[in-house]
Amino acid sequence: MNEVVGRGTVLAGRYRVLEPGTTDLPGSTLWQGNDQILDRPVRVHLLHSGDLPQALDAARRAALVIDPRLVRVLDVGMHEDTGYVVTEQVTGPSLEQLVANGPLTADQARALVGEVASALEIARRRGVHHLTLRPSAVHVAPDGRVLVTGLALDGALLGLAGGDARTTSRADAVALVRLLHTALTGRWPVGGHLPPTPADLPAAPETEQGPVPPADLVAGVPNDLDTLCAVTLGPHVDGPHSPGEVVRELEPWGSIRTVGLSQAAETLPAQAGWPIVGAAVAAGAAAAAAEVEPDYDDGPPTEAFTPPQVQRQSVRTAFAEQATPGGHRPGTPPPATPARASAFGPVGGARGPMTPRPETPAPAGSPVPPQAPAYQPPTFVAPAPPTPAAYAPPVQQSAPPVFAPAGAAAAPAAFAPQGGGQPVDDGGLQWEDFGAAEQAAPRRRSDPTPVVLGIVVVLVLIGLFLAFRALFAGGGVDDDKAAPAASPTTTSTPQETTGTPGTTPTAPAPTAGGTPVIASIQSIDPADTDGEHPEAVDKARDGDPSTFWYTMTYKRNDFGGLKPGVALVLNLQEQSTVSSVKLQINGAGGHVQVRQTDAANPSGGTVLAEGTLAPETVLTFTKPVDTSTLVLWFDGLATAPDGAFRIELAEITLS
Repeated sequence: MNEVVGRGTVLAGRYRVLEPGTTDLPGSTLWQGNDQILDRPVRVHLLHSGDLPQALDAARRAALVIDPRLVRVLDVGMHEDTGYVVTEQVTGPSLEQLVANGPLTADQARALVGEVASALEIARRRGVHHLTLRPSAVHVAPDGRVLVTGLALDGALLGLAGGDARTTSRADAVALVRLLHTALTGRWPVGGHLPPTPADLPAAPETEQGPVPPADLVAGVPNDLDTLCAVTLGPHVDGPHSPGEVVRELEPWGSIRTVGLSQAAETLPAQAGWPIVGAAVAAGAAAAAAEVEPDYDDGPPTEAFTPPQVQRQSVRTAFAEQATPGGHRPGTPPPATPARASAFGPVGGARGPMTPRPETPAPAGSPVPPQAPAYQPPTFVAPAPPTPAAYAPPVQQSAPPVFAPAGAAAAPAAFAPQGGGQPVDDGGLQWEDFGAAEQAAPRRRSDPTPVVLGIVVVLVLIGLFLAFRALFAGGGVDDDKAAPAASPTTTSTPQETTGTPGTTPTAPAPTAGGTPVIASIQSIDPADTDGEHPEAVDKARDGDPSTFWYTMTYKRNDFGGLKPGVALVLNLQEQSTVSSVKLQINGAGGHVQVRQTDAANPSGGTVLAEGTLAPETVLTFTKPVDTSTLVLWFDGLATAPDGAFRIELAEITLS
């Protein structure tokens, strides 16, 4: 126990240390504490050894990543020679405690690791990595929320911080797959730079090819999860290279069932009846074979409980819901706003004695005389004869302004005594005292109104001339280009254009509709209002075959029995005549239909063409149709180049 910080110590004048906890990281201790200002429980990590500045900096970077699945960092600092990191309280058992009584069901392992991978992908996009992901760093809260602790901090404490983005992203992806192996088998696959085997978990058996695959240890493990673990943890650098790729391998997943979480966290041994652990393995395996939801009637007999449905959240939707960068987090004081320097003094503040008041620009064409100081009758001295003429402008301010022609010198004379000469001495104040800029401004001003009016009149006359010429000229250049000239002895009439002898027939009327051009594409998923990867739909019409729109990956080519199909709604720029649709697919197999319908009924309407998907699929209609909307209805998945069932649509071409 640290001699400087112990039970009852108050850190930063706010956080009181209460009870010690347990941690598996060397050089640190964990305490339960209380925020005395907000009166809420917190967790306090005390850092005793290692590179403390680097560890505290890692905690500060982790505080910038906002996601409900990442434990929030509330405060970071030093207390004498001990560093401390204050985070929000963590409730609920860890994955290490959950699998101590038996592995999880396959669907719950998929959901739990998928949520962790989504959270780490959010952090990766902000340049922050975990690097020490392990079963003790993943908790399941009573509300079914997955909580990940130690982002960036734990890796810095073990000296694992640094490295290029590719290496660190791959390290987190491999750690996620190790976490999946543990959730499926209850055994920890030792390897890499991760901590040793947790005390409560046995090590996974290994061969020369790496850890034994989960399907060889536990019956009923789905083939895709078993293959993911075998390939990623094998001797070759294969499998996902980022948390986002792990999400793609695992989705879609369902909700995390939390029956039994109403009990206190200290009574974890009594929670062995949770559907997420232990006895549910056999029921989960049988349900996976029959592709039905497991029956969890073996749960606690105290009372009926309806598990809350936690909606699936993929990395795509989670990242879109993040707060704007720089947003303040609850309980964290906002940063001080730096003073903004300005050449015109402080914005919105009191004006100093030497700060110029901003001038309001005068309307175009208005005479702007120099702004002389306020008139002071007691100090005004001027010769009697020239006084009325010398100060004529103040008397004439209410009269309409008189504008002189461009280049004339009448404007300056308006503020001079009659008869010319020097400006009048008005008690020591002369016009020269206001500076050369104020004197030159009236001389440079000219009234643009006559020029603008003249241009407008000329344009109107030109427009009228062209309009009369088009109406009464008896056919212009455009008419001559639009149709062949008629015979000189024949008048072009509606009857003659139908084929009257002696008359040159006019060109046939153009076909209704223009060239079909796709204006936008909409993804429709009957099972999800968001559609399937709507952020990538424009890649199917960008003219670049190396980019593509794709669906999620499924176990079977019939969407795993989860939905009848998916659709892409093609909205054209205008009503056009379409006779065929050409698709460029990465893969082969599956089935597609072209339907004349809209987004409200994507699987309805008239089937214009259909066929099996191939690298280059051309669907030709029986007869051309005039439409502004087409729907591609995919009711069968193609086999992608990696052998998985999904559609990768590179380009759509209409003709």
